[in-house]
Amino acid sequence: MPSYKLAIDTGGTYTDFCLIDDSGSLLVYKEPSTPEDPAKAVLTGIKSIIGKYSIDPGQIDFVLLGTTVGANAILEHNGAPITLLTTKGFKDILYIGRQNRPHLYDFRAVKPPPLLPRQMILEVNERILADGTIHISLTEEEIQNTIRQVKEAGVTAVAICLLHAYTNPVHEQMLKEALKKHLPSITISISSEILPEFREYERTSTTVIDAYIKPLVEKHLNGLEKELSVIGIKSELFIMQSGGGVLTAAEARQQCAQITLSGPAGSVLAGVKIATATPHRNLLTADMGGTSMDISLINQGKALFTTEGNICGYPMRLPMLDIVNIGAGGGSIAWIDAGGVLQVGPRSAGANPGPACYDLGGEEPTATDANVVLGRLAPGDLAGRHIEINPDLAALAISVKICAPLGISLEEAAEGIIRIVNAKMVRAMRLVSVEKGYDPRLFTLAPLGGACPLHAVELAGELDIPRVLIAPHPGVASAWGMLSADVRHYYSATCLLDFVPEACGHINELYERLTLQGKEILDREGFAEKDRQFLRIMDIRYKGQSYELTLIVPANSLLPADLQIITRRFHREHNNRYGYDRQDAQLESVAVRLIAIGALPKEDVSAQTGAGNKDLKPVYKRDVYYSGAYRQTPVYRRLDLGTDTVIMGPAVITQEDTTTLLWPGNRLTCDRWGNMIILREGTNI
Repeated sequence: MPSYKLAIDTGGTYTDFCLIDDSGSLLVYKEPSTPEDPAKAVLTGIKSIIGKYSIDPGQIDFVLLGTTVGANAILEHNGAPITLLTTKGFKDILYIGRQNRPHLYDFRAVKPPPLLPRQMILEVNERILADGTIHISLTEEEIQNTIRQVKEAGVTAVAICLLHAYTNPVHEQMLKEALKKHLPSITISISSEILPEFREYERTSTTVIDAYIKPLVEKHLNGLEKELSVIGIKSELFIMQSGGGVLTAAEARQQCAQITLSGPAGSVLAGVKIATATPHRNLLTADMGGTSMDISLINQGKALFTTEGNICGYPMRLPMLDIVNIGAGGGSIAWIDAGGVLQVGPRSAGANPGPACYDLGGEEPTATDANVVLGRLAPGDLAGRHIEINPDLAALAISVKICAPLGISLEEAAEGIIRIVNAKMVRAMRLVSVEKGYDPRLFTLAPLGGACPLHAVELAGELDIPRVLIAPHPGVASAWGMLSADVRHYYSATCLLDFVPEACGHINELYERLTLQGKEILDREGFAEKDRQFLRIMDIRYKGQSYELTLIVPANSLLPADLQIITRRFHREHNNRYGYDRQDAQLESVAVRLIAIGALPKEDVSAQTGAGNKDLKPVYKRDVYYSGAYRQTPVYRRLDLGTDTVIMGPAVITQEDTTTLLWPGNRLTCDRWGNMIILREGTNI
């Protein structure tokens, strides 16, 4: 009997499933999401897959979940009631924050309010200095007083972030143990375990985020594990991390902040998988679902990482894939603002009621409705999602909400909606490319998600990207990408030292300590030596700078000669990123980081696709609106395409999980990996 690996991505509109067996055969499935209880859609989808494909639940030996429970709790401000314990005199750290503004020249910009009210921040009379010396000891009397205050607050979670705990965590650990003993029902997050690094505001914010979502995440994962066992799936549950790695559910419960962006991470891994298997080493990925769009850049087959990310405006200084998220999806609602200007998003129709054309009760016009009005989507295109499109309802919603107030035609309104959505996406794509020193003209656009292939050619044209690559199953790309992930554990330590040969000894000691921690957890998880890797990283800056660049450093002990190599790489990267370097300036290390990796089995993506139907004929033709006029457009099934296929636009390509639009003048071919390659008009490469 074959065994299966199952990856699940819970999106705002659909929950996607990818099931791969031992031979590499891929099964895909989509289930409408249930935002009120994400686990419901997950379990319904699994049961449907088991029934549809006659699979014994015991054959599923690996289950990986990308969850939005944590991110949604922060976005909707419905996390657990928490309290923050901080050093006396630092009660307002979350309110003071940094002086930087969300938008530099917008004096009316408002930062999001802290995740807990000020009265729920409790001060503890203790003090540790920057060198780890205890200046004011934490007494038993102070501990008992703190326990009493936490109990009176009636919270379900506690965040502990004391001054300089990254150098000496003893007081945080004392408080944690005392709270566990006297209040065993509450969850506890301490900064020295979540983020043992300097910068008090970011460390506090990250610890508060972890505490804020921990009870919800624990409840969600506990319930899922129980229900999976009832279904008959014996596999341990794994969870996707924001950094592109995998955690066991047990570890995820302890490191909840690590999984806040676990869903979007899968689409980046899909891009990496495509870039490493094909000649297209530089990719700009754009994952557009029903609610939002996630954009990332793959350079020379490698994803970009950051430790300066945020979630919904709240700083979270943990290693994560560099992803830009915007409220632009197929379900993004079109509306007219107070000034009479057409806007689209960020509010979404979501899974319930969804776009008006779904005939599920939605009355608001969306980007999907606009594509239906323009003929780019039609009845039958979404059969794989168990939805029958109703064009009349799409036209009615746009006519009532947009056309009538603005006095424009139905086609003008629909085309305007698409142009606005595209403009938002292009701005976000510039953030991950142009603004970071990358020329998008040297990249291939990889549209992912169920909605993006409809917009891909227009997006590529705006950025002058010559080529578009449509993966075999872009609509479930995030779940597919997750299957290439490995188990990853992240460790870090502050290391403020001049980057000179004399610093090598101390830096090596820190790396050895972090490596020992990584080995211990990989031992517990049962990874053999051959399946382990320890990746060393360092944050470095010019002395006097406020922020730093992150570079990979040699895996062995650092030697003085290594410092010279790293220094040259730093100057080069600084020049690429900011347009200048300072060759004579002193460098200093800021933090050392280690990623302990446990390799998991991978899917073979080298299989070749077939030649396809040589006598390819369209299934039918329909009118599609392009730049102010309708044109008769042939519609093809992707299943009929192969390596011999050449299609000249205009054309529409339909498949179970998405629809692709070729504009007039586009040329489509298929490569041996099953990807569709679209060359824009006038492109000869």
